[in-house]
Amino acid sequence: MQDSQASTRSQIAIAGTSSFVGAAVCRALAARFKVAALTRSMARAMPGGEDVEVRPCDHFSRKELLAALQGVDHAVYLVHNRDPSARLDQAQSRDMDLIVADNFAWAAARAGVKQILCRAPLVAAVDRPAIHSAWEMEEVLASRGVPLTVLRTGLVVGPGGELSRLLAKMVRRLPVIPLPGFAEAELRPITMEAFLTAVQHCIGNPESFGREFDVFGPEPVTLRWMLEETATLLGRKVRIVSWPGMPEELFAALLRAQHPGIHPEFLAYLLYMFSAGIKGEENQVQRKITDEWVPFRGTLEAAVRSQLESAGERPPQRAKDDEAIRQTGRVRSIQRLRLPPRRNAEWVAERYFLWLGSVMRLFIRTERDADLSWTVRQRPGGFTLLRLEFKPTHSTADRRMYFITGGALARVLGGRTARLEFRDLLDGRYSMVAIHDFNPALPWFFYRFTQAVIHGLVMKGFQGHMEQLAEGGPLL
Repeated sequence: MQDSQASTRSQIAIAGTSSFVGAAVCRALAARFKVAALTRSMARAMPGGEDVEVRPCDHFSRKELLAALQGVDHAVYLVHNRDPSARLDQAQSRDMDLIVADNFAWAAARAGVKQILCRAPLVAAVDRPAIHSAWEMEEVLASRGVPLTVLRTGLVVGPGGELSRLLAKMVRRLPVIPLPGFAEAELRPITMEAFLTAVQHCIGNPESFGREFDVFGPEPVTLRWMLEETATLLGRKVRIVSWPGMPEELFAALLRAQHPGIHPEFLAYLLYMFSAGIKGEENQVQRKITDEWVPFRGTLEAAVRSQLESAGERPPQRAKDDEAIRQTGRVRSIQRLRLPPRRNAEWVAERYFLWLGSVMRLFIRTERDADLSWTVRQRPGGFTLLRLEFKPTHSTADRRMYFITGGALARVLGGRTARLEFRDLLDGRYSMVAIHDFNPALPWFFYRFTQAVIHGLVMKGFQGHMEQLAEGGPLL
């Protein structure tokens, strides 16, 4: 009987389970659904426990994501690229987020997924980078036709979270904590339990398809209050001083000093949440959260105490992944290009190779073959530096794919194929040029300070060239 019930349960895929939010969602949904955790973590590429199937896949590969999403009815997307994806990432997190989100949306559409659910920040100050990045990701996730459900939240508080870790560090290390004026702004943090209630209400619920919901705690608190409560819980005497004119940049530097490992984009998100004074709008999901709300103080206490138990510990999974990334020695490079009107990735790819051969003509020349593949040769001498094989089966007008199959600058190993792609995103406003899984032939130290630096300068120059063309400049 139990086997029969299990076979009729919907299949849920969760991407982003390495975060404390994703891990909690995974555990909560496993009680009601068949759950598959999609992970690129090499340390977790093993059979899952607790009724969770682990499906290893590279989120930067459409092919692997499509295989991982087979048989999935609904998907929860909680991916943010804040951990290294290669030994060298020449890319901004927000651009990696867009490519991964587009891969996920593309694979979900082809696998027949009925719904994607994601989390985004509550909106107040629309001029903040955190909001623009979130909107872009939502647009990309919805662009392939799978209905998208968006849960807009404030800070999510629970054991293992970054906020409680930061609060504990500040209280334990600083005898005096200066707070800017926005530290008195009203926050509406949500407990992990309340967020899980929202997820379980929306996942698989047709009434939530294609909709967005504000979800927030009904108890208004301030950053000052959370610091005072944390000090009380830890038995610390801390003097908290109001400094209304304290620059936001100085407060950000103070937070970085207490938590050096904090990701810049997460820090920007925290500052936005601290200062925005967001309240959110009532809706059916929010009312359900309010009805089941547990006082926030208890959740904060549990979160802070969990930091004491794990203080100074590095997650073993992350350490194993970092070592595996170092051993493989791969490189990822992603740059965002502003597209001129009526242009696409096919045109950008052609333009890139011609431009490269022109600006670097003293050192290299670029040659196009009849099959649209390209070879980069040394000048003088004609020695092959890189061979890029065009893949028509992986290419469309808005996506151009080349496999890096040889040349003196590349090591061709087993496993994932090194590739260069050009891809249009955000309704053709931008094109991404990306190199994935590249293994340099040069010794790593030498590569890091020669070829990698030159590549970064070249791509910055091409970004400027494309910006000039988008502004109506001449084709040089």
